[in-house]
Amino acid sequence: MYRHILIPTDGSQPAERGLAHGLALAKSLGAKVSVIFVVEPFSELTGRLLEAVATYAELRKEQAASVLDRAANAAREAGLSCETIQMENAQPHEAIIAAARDKGCDLIVMSSHGRSGLSALLIGSVTNKVLTHAKTPVLVCQ
Repeated sequence: MYRHILIPTDGSQPAERGLAHGLALAKSLGAKVSVIFVVEPFSELTGRLLEAVATYAELRKEQAASVLDRAANAAREAGLSCETIQMENAQPHEAIIAAARDKGCDLIVMSSHGRSGLSALLIGSVTNKVLTHAKTPVLVCQ
């Protein structure tokens, strides 16, 4: 049925649940997986704020590498073929959709943080944007 599953993660607890579901599904189907972590871009800043953001961006890159290493290890322990993708300076939903297309994935498995109300309105939902714009089927895990 599905032969290549893309699993986006940001290292959060909900994303880890999505990763676990995606890996379990891939194992049951004999599918390969690709796991993606997207480090969002930061707007043009100057002065001390730029320094703080640059430090934060470096921490996010380190976090991405660590999260992807853990995901690859979990896939390997499950006996799955896994490619990791670290994207920088991209909008998460656009990078996820592009990776699914470019890698030939036939399913995206991702979690939802479950934000609602003002929080969802202000922050937006990467999952919702992927659901709205992706041509690839999307399985959302709670």
